Amino acid sequence: MAYVLGFIVTDGCLVEHENGYNALNITNKDKGILEKILMAMGSDHKISIKSRGGTPKYKYFQIQIRNKDIYNDLLGLGLTPRKSKTIKMPIVPSEFFGDFVRGCFDGDGAVSVWQDPRWKQSWQIRSVFCSGSFAFLQGMQKRLCEEACLSKGSIQRLAREYLLCYSIADSIKLHDVIYRRIDYSSLFFKRKKDKFEFFRRVRPDRFIKSAPSSSLAQDVRFSA
Repeated sequence: MAYVLGFIVTDGCLVEHENGYNALNITNKDKGILEKILMAMGSDHKISIKSRGGTPKYKYFQIQIRNKDIYNDLLGLGLTPRKSKTIKMPIVPSEFFGDFVRGCFDGDGAVSVWQDPRWKQSWQIRSVFCSGSFAFLQGMQKRLCEEACLSKGSIQRLAREYLLCYSIADSIKLHDVIYRRIDYSSLFFKRKKDKFEFFRRVRPDRFIKSAPSSSLAQDVRFSA
């Protein structure tokens, strides 16, 4: 559920409808991850198809859950309708922080691997989190420093959003914290993990084992 919360924080929204019902919407291009999220939530809700930009060319998949308990739970965890520019870092127990960050990263993060001919060891990697909320990225930056010993990286302002960016050393630490507890059935985007694994193969010298943080606290639960 920590992963699901992270995915909702970055790629979901709470919707207040005029006819009186409230809903959780999660939209993504990847139908498979939405199927896994429904399975994790114990939900039999359907996945619908939604187009963006007024044309079927931009096809997305969507879950819409009209459940008062889930809606209120998410409000209690800090989400609000029209949250994109106002969301703040929710309180996530240290034990589940890596799973939450992986959900955020899969929802609205990216990793790039490329060769730079200017350097002797030319393979480079860069990881970013994207958000319309500067406060959320500041909170993520602070928790990653505390929980995984990342540096502050850099927060860059674009036209309509902000990017929290990390280079090689911090990307390796990010990899360690978000993937250390997964197995074949876990919730994660394989294509993003594969990029880290490719970088491990071309730059094995940059990967070191990091000790996991351990702090037991209250679980994060909601189900449909």
